[in-house]
Amino acid sequence: MPQTRGIVERAVILVAIASCASGPPPVEETVSVSRPFVSPKGEYVTERDRYHTFRIPGMIVAQDGSILLFAEGRRGDGSDPRRDEDAPIDLVLRRSTDAGETWEPLVVVESGFRPNGVLVDFADPTPVLDESTGEVFVLYGQWPDVGPRTVSHGQDPDSADGNQVVWVRSSTDHGRTWSDRRQVLYPDEPDETADGLYWRQAEPGPGSGIQLRWQDQDSGANGRLLIPAKRSGSETPDGPASVRPFTYYSDDHGASWQVGHITPGPDANEDEIVELTDGTVLLDGRQNSGNYRRRHRSTDGGITWSPDRPDSIPITPVDGSMIRYSAIRAGDDRDLILFSGPRGEGSLNRNNITVWTSYDEGQSFSNPVTFNQGFAAYSVLRRLADGTIGLAVETSNESGDNYGEIRFYRFSLAHLGAAQGID
Repeated sequence: MPQTRGIVERAVILVAIASCASGPPPVEETVSVSRPFVSPKGEYVTERDRYHTFRIPGMIVAQDGSILLFAEGRRGDGSDPRRDEDAPIDLVLRRSTDAGETWEPLVVVESGFRPNGVLVDFADPTPVLDESTGEVFVLYGQWPDVGPRTVSHGQDPDSADGNQVVWVRSSTDHGRTWSDRRQVLYPDEPDETADGLYWRQAEPGPGSGIQLRWQDQDSGANGRLLIPAKRSGSETPDGPASVRPFTYYSDDHGASWQVGHITPGPDANEDEIVELTDGTVLLDGRQNSGNYRRRHRSTDGGITWSPDRPDSIPITPVDGSMIRYSAIRAGDDRDLILFSGPRGEGSLNRNNITVWTSYDEGQSFSNPVTFNQGFAAYSVLRRLADGTIGLAVETSNESGDNYGEIRFYRFSLAHLGAAQGID
């Protein structure tokens, strides 16, 4: 499918950092906006070289500064995996070497059209960088092309039963090429799982993973790769299932992957993780009910979790993003964590993508700065190589169609402060 290098526009935002007439002049802050994934939509699509909708961004910055932005390339009518018959979903990638100003042509990392003629759906790309080796890993799920909301118990990738399967690929050249895929097997029998349930799925992210570096109580956990994930579990192989977060982790630079414990209730779904400066891992999960996201903490490197401490900012159920921007412990001048999600318009809904800042290691998030007006859904943040911030988010297209684009905003930390009158 022909691909452009990305549509780029630039918005110049003047932000007054003092409201009084005698104060300093407005500060000019530039937000650069590009459109790496534009959804064609239109009629129902089944062709190999055409997509209907791009969704579910996952993003990482490689060791050379390249931005790797993954997505699901959806066919059919753009529905979620296993909802749309004869509509395989590809795992796709666009790469930028100039901080998101332009994007290299689309690459199909994994095609839903399998060589044996089977159709499957790939979903939820979740990349992580091993900073000690420079290798990038991406974990992602495989689903049957059509099937029930809760998939069958089992992990046979070629099974006609329609199991959920997890794969991993890696790149040692900053995302230019990728290894063959390897299956990531997870415990799925009650006598193997920490919660004594049948695991029907153990889907990564989406969003991005992290690497631990401040595990003072267990130095062996430093360098651990952590991937946020969620499991669907049931008391019987085919009974009703509940969904809760957990993490995949690797202590051998991605050679093998282990499974941590699920979070205590209540149920939650897609999640993100960040390491606090005291070594605690903070998990933020999309709530299954109510107006507040689930927040759990781990003091053993992301394996077990504290009870839920819900956030205090009301937000619609959606996949958000949470990243560390800076840390005094890493030589920066302050401790900052960023969170993104749709603030809503008129009520809690998928509108108005917003970034909040935490100045107290995730205890609270404040000073919201909004980047668009109108539809906004899943998002992922990353600090870029030059210290600016990249935000990839599902938005509408020029016609106003929801999920019409995955848009990329690039802005400075000063923009977040200036918009709130903070130095």
